[in-house]
Amino acid sequence: MSRRPALDGLRAFAVLAVMAFHTSPAAHGGFLGVDVFFVISGYLITALLLREWSRSGGVDLKAFYVKRALRLLPPLLFMLAVSLPFVFTWARDQLTLNPVIAIASVLLYVANWANVWVNEGTGIWTHTWSLSIEEQFYLIWPLVLIGVLARRKKAPAAGLVVLIALVVLARWVGVANSDSFLWIYYATTSHCDGLLLGSLLAVLLNRRDSLARSGRQSEIVAWAGVFGLAALFATSHIETSDTYEWRLPMAALFATMIVHHLATRKQGPMVDLLSLRPFVAVGMVSYGLYLYHFPVFMTVQSRHYPHLEQHALEITLTLALTVFSWFVVEKPALRLKDRLAGAPVAPVTVTVALPGPATVEAGPAGMAASAQALAAPIIGYAPPGGVGGPRV
Repeated sequence: MSRRPALDGLRAFAVLAVMAFHTSPAAHGGFLGVDVFFVISGYLITALLLREWSRSGGVDLKAFYVKRALRLLPPLLFMLAVSLPFVFTWARDQLTLNPVIAIASVLLYVANWANVWVNEGTGIWTHTWSLSIEEQFYLIWPLVLIGVLARRKKAPAAGLVVLIALVVLARWVGVANSDSFLWIYYATTSHCDGLLLGSLLAVLLNRRDSLARSGRQSEIVAWAGVFGLAALFATSHIETSDTYEWRLPMAALFATMIVHHLATRKQGPMVDLLSLRPFVAVGMVSYGLYLYHFPVFMTVQSRHYPHLEQHALEITLTLALTVFSWFVVEKPALRLKDRLAGAPVAPVTVTVALPGPATVEAGPAGMAASAQALAAPIIGYAPPGGVGGPRV
């Protein structure tokens, strides 16, 4: 799967929207950037798995999970180490869970459920709820996908449509029967439709060559997605019920329209724009920006600096941590991951038991080197001083 710089450019706009949301009331719709990340991640992870299955007749799950760990864990551990002193000093009032439990929930990727259990109890780590949803997806979806492929030789498009409908329905039911949107927003069962839509896009592109050979109409559809997202960003508020009734799925749908175009076209106005070096550079370090901006922003805001000084500190400290992490923490781990991708893989079989006589055997082939293009987990967000909805 060839690298698509324009997808990095799309990540850049998504993370900048979320960062703006966390520091400026004017960016009240920026939280929807998370759902853009969900779509990108769902598409890339599924496309990679399908490509490996087509190439080798199996999926090396051991290599898959090792490489995901090398990509995700080193900067996450660094973020926890850097922010831990502030949990016991300036930002101590934000953490309402026991610190050991909070750290465990982050490291075990169940922070979203911890934030449902105790109202946003993980404090300056609350943003890791979205990493948790994505990691849960990484854990479960490959097993489901190879199980279906082993039985039917065809990826489950219809099943994905049903799951998306159930997730949207779960939000509708939650809005109608609850005064709090907390669990609706953080629960995996009611906020994973973006991941599923991205996966559905990958499945359909894998099945139908006509969808992959998009022409001028793809550019038109993609720009419609851009304007649709822009309208949602300008008018959405995280604490209103219509966000959960229809704005979240519409944001994911518009993002899917854009990702389809960027994944199938190598040139054109939108591809060229999003492939500009500044956007690609921001997109490439977007995982670091995800991780570090929220603890920095929340800690700085707790000191009640004047607005100009606050924003200067937020941006400067976040950029410093992100650049340091990229060169000292992430790039060494990525080099190791790439060596694993290029090295011969010893035969490893992962067998998944299924009802009936069928089993799934993951073959020995490793991931392609282009796995580096996989989306990093997405971020969380919080309205500064927001009322009525999830803070992050």
